[in-house]
Amino acid sequence: MSRKVFSPIQSTLFQRTTMTTRVYLLVTPLFFLATASCERGGEVAHLPQTRTPTTAPTPSPAPTAAAVPVDSPAASTASPFLSGTTEAHRKSTLTPKVSSAITRVHVREGDMVKLNQPLVTLDTRDFLLRAQQAEAARDGAKVQVDAAKLDLNRIKSLLAEKAVPQSQFDAVDARYKGAVAGLAAAEAAVGLSQKALHDSVVRAPFDGLIIKRQVNEGEYATVMPATPLVTLEEIDPVDLRIQVPAANGQVVVGDPVHVRIAATGQEMDLRLTRVVPSSDPKTRTFSAIVEIPNADHSLRSGLYAEVTLRPRGVPAVTAAEPAKARKRVRAPKD
Repeated sequence: MSRKVFSPIQSTLFQRTTMTTRVYLLVTPLFFLATASCERGGEVAHLPQTRTPTTAPTPSPAPTAAAVPVDSPAASTASPFLSGTTEAHRKSTLTPKVSSAITRVHVREGDMVKLNQPLVTLDTRDFLLRAQQAEAARDGAKVQVDAAKLDLNRIKSLLAEKAVPQSQFDAVDARYKGAVAGLAAAEAAVGLSQKALHDSVVRAPFDGLIIKRQVNEGEYATVMPATPLVTLEEIDPVDLRIQVPAANGQVVVGDPVHVRIAATGQEMDLRLTRVVPSSDPKTRTFSAIVEIPNADHSLRSGLYAEVTLRPRGVPAVTAAEPAKARKRVRAPKD
């Protein structure tokens, strides 16, 4: 076969064509690889557009806090109302002063009692016998005093006439003084027996409500350990104990408050009666107490109440006024 001979120009064109083909074969895979890396999840990467540089914006001043009225909710850390609980003005669990069997319990739970009204009666037979014994001993001591006094008067006259020695007079005088002391001891024993007889009847120390009866007839009541008999509460007036946050530390006696008791539907305007300055470290609150008159005994201890503190010098809101007038305020400083 004859070999084809190319001219120099044809050889140059052939070489250039071969190089172009090689470059195309190398660039084509790279192009497809770059295209696949730019397309992810159907999103196609675009070249950033050239933007005309602009001057940096001047930062605007930070907004200032708007003034808040003093009586608005944001101005006070206190809640719209404080919680309170009614409790007895006085509460006593009565125990016996003498040990004896219980013969009668005069009251039941829920009874209203008056001052000095009998509540529990103990067996008095032993106390009666002791009282009689003490009275008999007192009568005997009186006789001894009378006899010693007669001897003393006689010895005085004899001593004045120098008929008896001084030592004999001193002995008679000592017997008389001993008889007088014996009479005083007998009188004290009579008083103790009468007191024990009186203490055998347990009486109400104040007007109040019997909230718990803890004994019945036939049981034995002792002094040591003390046997609880009945529990008595004074409910006129009733104390309302309010838990005031420590932030309201300017609350003082006499501050006006509005009280609403949900259980009875009562609303009233009162004033703080007592303020306990010591706060509870656990709740960060201190107690303020309002005494509520309760002549009709409609209130009981343990009722929940909503209390609104009012600033001094501002008229209190009555129940007839609209609710929007009742707004939250903080107690002003003195």
